[in-house]
Order: sequence, then C-alpha cells, then structure tokens
Amino acid sequence: MTTTKALPKNPREWEEYLNKFEDSDPQAGAARFAAALSSGDFRAALDSYMHAQNGTMEDLKAELTEQMQASVLELAKRNGIGSGSVRHASTQGGAPRADAPGAALDGKTNSAAEFFQTVLRKPELLSPEARALRGEIMNYSSTTGEGGGFLIPEEWRSEIFSGPALEEAVVRPRATVIPMSSLTLHYPALDFTTEVGETLGGMAFYWMDEDGEIPDSSANFADIELHAWRMGGAAVVPNDTLKDAAALETWIRTNLPRGIRDFEDRAFLKGDGVKKPLGALSTMNPSLITVTKETGQPAASITWNNVLAMFARMLPDCYDSSTWTVTPDALPEIFTMALPVGTGGSAVMIAPGAGSQAPTMTLLGRPIKWSRKAPGVLGTQGDISLADYRMYAIGDRQDVRLDTSEHVRFLSDKTVFRVIERVDGQPLLKSPLTPENGGPTLSAFVQLETRS
Repeated sequence: MTTTKALPKNPREWEEYLNKFEDSDPQAGAARFAAALSSGDFRAALDSYMHAQNGTMEDLKAELTEQMQASVLELAKRNGIGSGSVRHASTQGGAPRADAPGAALDGKTNSAAEFFQTVLRKPELLSPEARALRGEIMNYSSTTGEGGGFLIPEEWRSEIFSGPALEEAVVRPRATVIPMSSLTLHYPALDFTTEVGETLGGMAFYWMDEDGEIPDSSANFADIELHAWRMGGAAVVPNDTLKDAAALETWIRTNLPRGIRDFEDRAFLKGDGVKKPLGALSTMNPSLITVTKETGQPAASITWNNVLAMFARMLPDCYDSSTWTVTPDALPEIFTMALPVGTGGSAVMIAPGAGSQAPTMTLLGRPIKWSRKAPGVLGTQGDISLADYRMYAIGDRQDVRLDTSEHVRFLSDKTVFRVIERVDGQPLLKSPLTPENGGPTLSAFVQLETRS
C-alpha cells in the first residue's frame, strides 16, 4: 500500500517539512536534502506551500480592496459629495441587471428576433397577439427612461451588447462600468496631485505618542459628474429582412452592437467631453502624461527607449492591468525595435530566425491592442498610448431604444429605424501624481509626444 505524504500548505507544516533535513550528523541531513531535490519532492513541497500562501494573500487583498472601496464610498456619501447616488462600480457591463429599465419586459418574447419583428414591422402585418404585445411594450416604454421608441428588454440588451462586438472594443471591456438610474450621477474620483505630505487625495497620517492627538486636517474628496449623453444611430433595412426572423436576428446581432460599440469607443478614447464622453486618451484628459521624445529622434519613429520612458511614468498600481493602444501603421516600428547595445543593438520583439512564427502581441508583458481608433497616426501624439482603463468610468443608463419609420423609404420598400443609447465616460483621475520621493509625475494614462 502506497502512502501519500501531505504537502505543506501553511507555515507550521512548512517548518515541519524543513525539520526533516536537520540531523546531528550534517552529512546525513545534507544527503536527505539532496535526495529530496533529485526526486522532485522538495520542489513539490515548495510549490504547494507558495501556491497556498499566494492564494491566501490574494483572498486577503480582495477582501481589503472591497472593504476600502466600501469605506471610501460611505465616507464620500457622509461628506455630501454630489447630489446623485454613489454606487459600487460593476466591471460586468454586459451582464443582465434586475434594476435596468428594460428588465420589466423580460420574458415577453421568446427570442430577440421575435421582439425585433414585433416592434419593427407594421402593426397591420402582425397577428392579433403580436399587436397586443406591441402595444404593451410601447405603453411601458413611454413610462420609463427617455420615452419614445421601444425599450429593448434587458435580457436581449445585455445579450446582444456583450458578445463579440464588446471584445472588439478597446475601452468598455476594461473600464469601470457604473449603472446610472438617472441622467446625472456623481461618483468619487481620486484627486491627488502629490504624495509629498499627504496620502490618497488629501488624507494625512502621522506617527504619534500614545497620548497624542491627530493634528487637525481634512481629507479632500473629489467627484466626477457623469451625464447620460444621448447617442443615436440610424440604419435602412429591406422589408424582406424584417419578414425573415433568422435574417433579422443575424443582422441585429452583427451590425447593431458593432456600430454602437465602435462609435462609443471612439468617444471613450478621444472624445473632447463636449456633449459626449471625455476620452481616456484625449489631450483634454487632465491626468494624461505626455512623455518627451529622445534628443535627435527621427520623425515617425518609436524606439525601445520611448517604450521604457512611457512605462516608467505609469502608476505602479496599474502595471498589471495596463494596455498598450497602438495605431496599426506603427506595427513596423514596434516589431523592428532594437535594444541599444554599444554601437549596435539586438531585436526586442522578434528573435533572429523567428519571422515565420506568430509574433507576441505584448510589450513589456502588457497586451497590445491595435486599433484604427487610436488618437494619432505614426509619428504624432496618440500613435502609441499606455493606459489602465480600470481608471476610466463609464456611466451607462442601460436604456437602449429602437424606433422605426417606413415612410422615408416607402417607394424603395425599405424601413428606416433608429437606435438611441445614453452613456458617458470620464477618467477617474483628476491629475497626474507626484510621488512621495519627489520623482517624475505618474498616471494611469501615458502618451508619447509627436516626433517630427
């Protein structure tokens, strides 16, 4: 019968394991240790202990993060930040929500195709049951949210707008998505310009005597105002498509979410904030850091030193969640970068002889998101950016509406329909941060200046 030894998972068990190698005869202890190394027993024990401890630390980190967020939000409420409600952020922007405006319409239709056929086709072409359902949906839609048009049920809205089109977007899948129950929402933001003499947005801490008192100070909490801006789109659909449920659903799932996500993504990246979101990579973002180019650097070039300089200005807290956003025409520059070595250099991205292999789409361990929506072309500011989009807030009204008219294209046997969405976006940082050691400013949003 084979006996399986339990692997150590806590400090006491690890200490007991190490004690096996202690012996009054040093040579005997060393022999046992050598045997454990050669058999893989020591590596298995070490891996078990480290895995268990890492899991414990991750659980503790998650618990502390949740407690800190709850405490900061509650403190913000008590200090009267803004007039709107303050909520926890949800990073699952596409997940169905029971409190979304369209949730009351869930279950009214058996499929998305049935819903779209019911609301988009002319009433006289529908069955009596479908006409009655259409009237019910219209009546409810007129009593909630914006009004006008047909409110899409939450089950179909969340399903359609969380599919492949969402993954194609740059910002929304990575951002902090905040559901909005009204047209405006005030949400806590980090307002720290310096760590010299203060911590985390104006909070001050001190080492004190046992009977000492905390000096009189007040923490400065900022907030951002999210406004559910109205975004609209229109499309022309042949009436034959409206009659075919399968074709209609395919068209809706393919084109509608892709169009919405592409258009809002442009604003989340580079919007100027005027009746639209303020983009994370917009030059209007007050927390954006622009890194200077190298002395004598050629025009329309990106060097390895540029990349290192940009990464050095990223907040260390954001290292593990940052993403490179790069314009496609910069690809040759990225994949031909070289590490300077004396008067020569060595390849950074593609090893010698590896040109036939699929390239690694990471830079300094962080993923590269190639996007034609990047703010700049090669050589201009915005052609390469490093950002942690968790530090970007998207306010989502979760109220998507459809309306239709057959009169505009009546003679061509087509129907025009429009879609309305309300959304906003703002950086969660008010400014770059000067670290406590007085070094260069840091931020979650970094770009390289124009090289011309």
